[in-house]
Amino acid sequence: MNEADILIVGAGMAGLTAATQLEKRGVTAILLDKGRAPGGRMATRSIGEARFDHGAQHFSARSAAFRKQTQEWIEQDIVREWFASASLTQADRPIEPRHVGVGGMRRLPERIAADLNVLTSIQVERVEWSGTEFTAVSSRGRTWSARGLILTPPAPQTLELLGRSGIHPSSDVESMLTGAEYDPCLAVMARLEQRSGLPEGHLALNSEPIAWIADNQHKGTSAVPAVTVHSSASYAMEHLEADPDFWVDRLVEAAAPHLSGSVVDATGHRWRYSQPRRVFDVGAVAAAPGLPLVLAGELFAGARVEGAYRSGVASAELLETML
Repeated sequence: MNEADILIVGAGMAGLTAATQLEKRGVTAILLDKGRAPGGRMATRSIGEARFDHGAQHFSARSAAFRKQTQEWIEQDIVREWFASASLTQADRPIEPRHVGVGGMRRLPERIAADLNVLTSIQVERVEWSGTEFTAVSSRGRTWSARGLILTPPAPQTLELLGRSGIHPSSDVESMLTGAEYDPCLAVMARLEQRSGLPEGHLALNSEPIAWIADNQHKGTSAVPAVTVHSSASYAMEHLEADPDFWVDRLVEAAAPHLSGSVVDATGHRWRYSQPRRVFDVGAVAAAPGLPLVLAGELFAGARVEGAYRSGVASAELLETML
């Protein structure tokens, strides 16, 4: 099928949530994602017997609506509580549960996507507006058409796509996009000889170059000892374009004193747009007057999984009013 009511570029939590909300109202959607699997940074990767959550490590639920949704996922055995603690970034927040996907963070978006029309490994080169419908054109010349469009990529990628498409956002929206800055992150996936020994399966560090270490075996993601090491934002900014062999070794060395098990092997992954530094609490925005085109994602509703979910809900509601 190459036609629907709505096209959504990006099958992370924002795009998946928008499609789910629309489908509930009888509005059909096609999601196009450049990755090999849905989920965006809710990513899980297998390397031999080891399995790693190498993007988002967990999520909390602070709003009533997202708490209700999270409870539904728990009852469906898609999500479970991993640990409960005060916010890792804001000490004044109360103790709150941190949730993970059962069997890996990617399990949640995969389960949501199973009920939707999601196409992966699709690089959208441009979108064309005929006056009545949008057509998305892939880098291989495939096309999909719909009456409305939701874009969920990070701001720099959204700007590039709009530019290639000859679509000019309104001045206030363009200001949001051009002013957006993101912290990168370098992730190392390391298999261990024995259990990590991390207290409660995780460790947040305030010293360079590491921000976070997580035990994937403790989370239930991996059957064998395996940890994910996330760099600090400053270290990632300094070494983002460096050869991974360099920064993987440096991060392994820095993590070693905190681990009981020695590292057998390790590989790395770059997250160029790990988290927006500033967010706008608007939910989602119309790109330009007269166009049924909505921009969504963490930038518009708060960082992390809950922010993406909230933006997905808002984008579905906004676009429906335009059709």
